[in-house]
Amino acid sequence: MHSAVFDEFVKSQQGAAYPEIDWDRRKKEWLKHLDELHGMISGYLKEYIPERIQLEDSSVELNEENIGLYQAKQIILTIGRKKVKFQPIGTFLFGGSKGRVDVIGPGATDARLVLVDGRAARPTDMARVFLERQGKSPIAPKNEFNEKLEWKIVTRPPERRFTELTQETFFQMIMEVANG
Repeated sequence: MHSAVFDEFVKSQQGAAYPEIDWDRRKKEWLKHLDELHGMISGYLKEYIPERIQLEDSSVELNEENIGLYQAKQIILTIGRKKVKFQPIGTFLFGGSKGRVDVIGPGATDARLVLVDGRAARPTDMARVFLERQGKSPIAPKNEFNEKLEWKIVTRPPERRFTELTQETFFQMIMEVANG
Protein backbone atom coordinates (compact mmCIF):
# COMPACT_ATOMS: atom_id res chain seq x y z
CA MET A 1 0.00 0.00 0.00
CA HIS A 2 1.35 3.38 -1.03
CA SER A 3 0.55 6.78 0.49
CA ALA A 4 0.96 9.84 -1.72
CA VAL A 5 1.20 12.09 1.34
CA PHE A 6 3.96 9.95 2.80
CA ASP A 7 5.75 9.93 -0.57
CA GLU A 8 5.70 13.74 -0.58
CA PHE A 9 7.01 13.82 2.96
CA VAL A 10 9.92 11.50 2.09
CA LYS A 11 10.77 13.55 -1.02
CA SER A 12 10.69 16.80 0.95
CA GLN A 13 13.12 15.39 3.50
CA GLN A 14 15.66 14.32 0.91
CA GLY A 15 16.73 17.88 0.24
CA ALA A 16 16.21 19.21 3.75
CA ALA A 17 19.38 20.87 4.93
CA TYR A 18 20.04 21.42 8.59
CA PRO A 19 22.59 23.90 9.79
CA GLU A 20 25.91 22.27 10.61
CA ILE A 21 26.63 22.24 14.32
CA ASP A 22 30.16 22.01 15.62
CA TRP A 23 29.44 19.63 18.51
CA ASP A 24 32.95 19.77 19.92
CA ARG A 25 32.75 23.56 20.03
CA ARG A 26 29.33 23.39 21.65
CA LYS A 27 30.65 21.07 24.36
CA LYS A 28 33.64 23.35 25.00
CA GLU A 29 31.37 26.40 25.25
CA TRP A 30 29.09 24.52 27.66
CA LEU A 31 32.02 23.53 29.87
CA LYS A 32 33.26 27.14 29.79
CA HIS A 33 29.82 28.32 30.94
CA LEU A 34 29.89 25.75 33.77
CA ASP A 35 33.26 27.18 34.86
CA GLU A 36 31.75 30.68 34.77
CA LEU A 37 28.85 29.48 36.94
CA HIS A 38 31.37 28.02 39.39
CA GLY A 39 33.10 31.41 39.51
CA MET A 40 29.79 33.16 40.17
CA ILE A 41 28.93 30.75 42.99
CA SER A 42 32.39 31.13 44.54
CA GLY A 43 32.05 34.91 44.32
CA TYR A 44 28.61 34.94 45.93
CA LEU A 45 29.90 32.79 48.80
CA LYS A 46 33.41 34.25 49.22
CA GLU A 47 32.75 35.65 52.71
CA TYR A 48 31.51 32.19 53.86
CA ILE A 49 34.17 29.93 52.30
CA PRO A 50 35.90 27.97 53.82
CA GLU A 51 35.02 28.85 57.42
CA ARG A 52 31.24 28.38 57.30
CA ILE A 53 30.55 26.79 53.92
CA GLN A 54 32.59 24.12 52.14
CA LEU A 55 32.61 24.17 48.36
CA GLU A 56 33.71 20.94 46.70
CA ASP A 57 34.20 20.20 43.03
CA SER A 58 33.65 16.76 41.62
CA SER A 59 33.30 15.36 38.16
CA VAL A 60 30.20 13.75 36.68
CA GLU A 61 29.91 11.83 33.45
CA LEU A 62 27.33 13.11 30.98
CA ASN A 63 26.23 11.40 27.79
CA GLU A 64 24.51 13.52 25.18
CA GLU A 65 23.36 12.69 21.70
CA ASN A 66 25.84 13.97 19.08
CA ILE A 67 28.37 14.88 21.80
CA GLY A 68 28.89 11.51 23.46
CA LEU A 69 30.40 10.81 26.87
CA TYR A 70 32.27 13.59 28.63
CA GLN A 71 33.15 14.83 32.09
CA ALA A 72 31.56 17.96 33.56
CA LYS A 73 32.14 19.82 36.81
CA GLN A 74 29.63 19.36 39.62
CA ILE A 75 29.64 21.57 42.70
CA ILE A 76 28.64 20.45 46.19
CA LEU A 77 28.05 23.00 48.94
CA THR A 78 28.12 21.82 52.54
CA ILE A 79 26.38 24.16 54.95
CA GLY A 80 26.44 22.62 58.41
CA ARG A 81 25.00 19.15 57.93
CA LYS A 82 23.17 20.01 54.71
CA LYS A 83 24.50 19.44 51.24
CA VAL A 84 23.35 21.25 48.12
CA LYS A 85 24.49 19.80 44.83
CA PHE A 86 24.76 21.68 41.52
CA GLN A 87 24.42 18.83 39.04
CA PRO A 88 24.92 19.61 35.34
CA ILE A 89 22.28 17.98 33.14
CA GLY A 90 23.54 18.90 29.69
CA THR A 91 23.71 21.40 26.86
CA PHE A 92 21.63 19.71 24.18
CA LEU A 93 18.20 20.55 25.55
CA PHE A 94 14.75 21.17 24.13
CA GLY A 95 13.37 24.67 24.13
CA GLY A 96 16.32 26.82 23.19
CA SER A 97 18.22 26.54 26.46
CA LYS A 98 21.97 26.07 26.07
CA GLY A 99 22.36 24.24 29.34
CA ARG A 100 20.77 23.18 32.57
CA VAL A 101 22.06 22.60 36.09
CA ASP A 102 19.79 21.07 38.72
CA VAL A 103 20.23 22.35 42.28
CA ILE A 104 19.42 19.46 44.58
CA GLY A 105 18.94 19.75 48.33
CA PRO A 106 18.67 17.15 51.08
CA GLY A 107 14.87 16.89 50.83
CA ALA A 108 12.52 16.65 47.91
CA THR A 109 13.01 20.31 46.99
CA ASP A 110 15.16 21.28 44.08
CA ALA A 111 15.67 24.18 41.69
CA ARG A 112 16.92 24.63 38.15
CA LEU A 113 19.42 26.93 36.60
CA VAL A 114 19.29 27.35 32.84
CA LEU A 115 21.64 29.03 30.41
CA VAL A 116 19.40 31.06 28.14
CA ASP A 117 19.31 34.10 25.93
CA GLY A 118 19.50 37.12 28.23
CA ARG A 119 16.38 38.60 26.62
CA ALA A 120 14.17 35.69 27.67
CA ALA A 121 11.86 36.21 30.65
CA ARG A 122 9.96 32.89 30.32
CA PRO A 123 10.32 29.61 28.43
CA THR A 124 7.85 30.71 25.75
CA ASP A 125 10.23 33.55 24.85
CA MET A 126 12.73 30.90 23.78
CA ALA A 127 10.54 29.97 20.79
CA ARG A 128 10.88 33.56 19.56
CA VAL A 129 14.63 33.48 20.06
CA PHE A 130 14.86 30.12 18.27
CA LEU A 131 12.99 31.49 15.26
CA GLU A 132 15.31 34.49 15.21
CA ARG A 133 18.28 32.13 15.24
CA GLN A 134 16.86 30.24 12.28
CA GLY A 135 16.71 33.46 10.25
CA LYS A 136 12.91 33.70 10.35
CA SER A 137 13.03 37.34 11.50
CA PRO A 138 15.28 40.30 10.72
CA ILE A 139 17.34 39.66 13.87
CA ALA A 140 19.65 36.74 13.14
CA PRO A 141 22.52 35.64 15.37
CA LYS A 142 26.14 36.05 14.44
CA ASN A 143 26.97 32.50 15.53
CA GLU A 144 25.49 29.41 17.14
CA PHE A 145 25.77 30.79 20.68
CA ASN A 146 24.07 34.08 21.36
CA GLU A 147 26.56 36.58 22.74
CA LYS A 148 24.21 37.40 25.65
CA LEU A 149 23.70 34.01 27.32
CA GLU A 150 22.91 34.24 31.02
CA TRP A 151 22.34 31.83 33.87
CA LYS A 152 18.81 32.20 35.22
CA ILE A 153 16.69 30.47 37.86
CA VAL A 154 13.52 28.83 36.55
CA THR A 155 10.52 29.34 38.83
CA ARG A 156 8.16 26.48 39.62
CA PRO A 157 5.02 25.67 37.62
CA PRO A 158 2.33 26.52 36.74
CA GLU A 159 3.79 29.75 35.36
CA ARG A 160 7.48 29.16 34.75
CA ARG A 161 9.53 32.34 34.56
CA PHE A 162 13.23 33.08 34.39
CA THR A 163 14.64 35.00 37.34
CA GLU A 164 17.95 36.77 37.05
CA LEU A 165 20.72 35.00 38.97
CA THR A 166 22.10 37.51 41.46
CA GLN A 167 23.67 37.05 44.86
CA GLU A 168 20.30 37.76 46.48
CA THR A 169 18.32 35.31 44.32
CA PHE A 170 21.11 32.75 44.69
CA PHE A 171 20.97 32.96 48.51
CA GLN A 172 17.16 32.67 48.43
CA MET A 173 17.36 29.61 46.16
CA ILE A 174 19.93 27.91 48.42
CA MET A 175 17.81 28.49 51.53
CA GLU A 176 14.69 27.07 49.83
CA VAL A 177 16.51 24.00 48.51
CA ALA A 178 18.44 23.34 51.74
CA ASN A 179 15.36 23.68 53.95
CA GLY A 180 13.21 21.47 51.69
